[in-house]
Amino acid sequence: MKKALFLALGLAVLALSGVPAQGKITVMFQATGAESDAFKTLFDRFTKDTGIKVEPMFIPHDTYFEKFSAAVASKRVADVMQLDAPFLANFVWNGYLSPLQGMIDQKILDDLTPSSVYQGTYPIDGRLYALGNNDSTVLLYGSRKLLKAAGIRIPTGIKDAWTKAEFNDALAKLAKQPGVKWPLDIFRAYGVKTEWATYAFQPIFESFGGKLIDPKSWKAKGALDSPESVAAATEIQSWVKKDWVVPASSGTNALFRDKDKAAIAWGGHWVWAEAYPVMKDDLVAMPLPNFGKGVKSPNGTWIWAITKSSRNPKAAAKFLEYLAKDKQLIKESPGTFPGMKSAAALTPIYTDPKLMKVAFDQSNVAVPRPVYPGYPVLTASFQVAFDNILSGADPKTELGKAAAAIDQDGADNDGYPPFGE
Repeated sequence: MKKALFLALGLAVLALSGVPAQGKITVMFQATGAESDAFKTLFDRFTKDTGIKVEPMFIPHDTYFEKFSAAVASKRVADVMQLDAPFLANFVWNGYLSPLQGMIDQKILDDLTPSSVYQGTYPIDGRLYALGNNDSTVLLYGSRKLLKAAGIRIPTGIKDAWTKAEFNDALAKLAKQPGVKWPLDIFRAYGVKTEWATYAFQPIFESFGGKLIDPKSWKAKGALDSPESVAAATEIQSWVKKDWVVPASSGTNALFRDKDKAAIAWGGHWVWAEAYPVMKDDLVAMPLPNFGKGVKSPNGTWIWAITKSSRNPKAAAKFLEYLAKDKQLIKESPGTFPGMKSAAALTPIYTDPKLMKVAFDQSNVAVPRPVYPGYPVLTASFQVAFDNILSGADPKTELGKAAAAIDQDGADNDGYPPFGE
C-alpha cells in the first residue's frame, strides 16, 4: 500500500470549493534579506501592471515543508508556490502541481537554460511543472596571490580544471603558506546534515563515476555504496583527516578574513558577492576539479509552480510569466545566477572570463540531484552518512546503511510506481 512520503495527505484533500477569486492570487514563498525585499517589490509591480492582487504567504526556510503540509490539511494551499527543485518529483507524484505547457507562453519556456528545464521537468511524463529565472552552481574560489606564491597553476575553464592529483597537490602546498590555517573551506558551518551536503558534494561522487541512486532501477544499493561512491567519500574524508578543512565552528568567511584564513573555498555562486567586496581583484573563480570522469557541478534552486488546487490558474500563470520576464528582480537580487538565456546579459559577471563566466559554463556539465519521489528520504539518509564520514566513520559502512534506508523507503511505497517499473 502506498503511503505519502512527508506531505502525508493524498490528492483528495486538495480539492477546494468555491468560485475562483478573480484578480487575486496567493503566493507561498521563502526568502530572506535582499531577496525577500526584491520579491515584495515584484508583487507590487505585478499588481500595478496587471491589476491582479498578490496575497503573499512568507514561510521561513526551515519550516517551509511543514507549513505546506499544514496548508494541505486545512485546504488552504496557495495558487503559486516555491519549492526546492529536487523535491519536484515528490510533489508531482503526490498530485500537488499542474503542468505548465499550455499555460505559459512558449517563448518563455524556450528561453529557459537546459539546466532550468531539467530541474522543472518530471521525468515520467516529460512535462514541465515549475520554472525559475535563476539557477545555482558551486565552484572553487581562491586568492590569486596565494596561488601564485605557492606555484600553483590557476585553471581558467572546464577543459583545464585541476585533476584529483593536482587538487590534492594544491591543498598540500597551500597548507604550508604563511597565514593559511586551512587550505580548504567546504562550508561545514552551513550544516552537514542539511541539503548543502547533497547539493554541493554529489558532483564529487559523479566525477568519481558514482551515483546516489541508480536512475533506471531506482535502487540505492549498488550505486550509493559502489566502489566509485566509496572512493569519493574516502577522498573527502581524507581532506578532513589531514586537517585541511575549515571546521564548522570557524564560520563561513574564512576565505576573506584577516586571520585563520582558508586558501580555497568550495562554495556556491553567491560566495562571489560576499568575498569580492573584501578581496577585489585578488579573488579568482575556478571550476570544480575533475576527479576522473570529468568536471561535474550541481544545479537546482527554489523554483515556482502552480498548484492543482489553484482557484485562479490563469492569474497564477500570468504571475509566472511576469516573474520570468521581470528584469528588475534580477537586478535587485545580488549574485543571481541566470536560469534564463536572456538573463545572462543582465548579469555581466557571468559573461566575463575574468569574473564568473566559468560558473555559467559549468551549467553545461551540471548533474541534477535525483528526480525521484523518494528524494526527501534519499537526501536525509545521505546527509546522515556524510556527517558520520566527515567525523571519521567508515565510508563503505555508512553509505551501505544509507542505501538500505533509501531502498526500504522505496519498498514501503511499492517502488513509487511508475518509477522502477
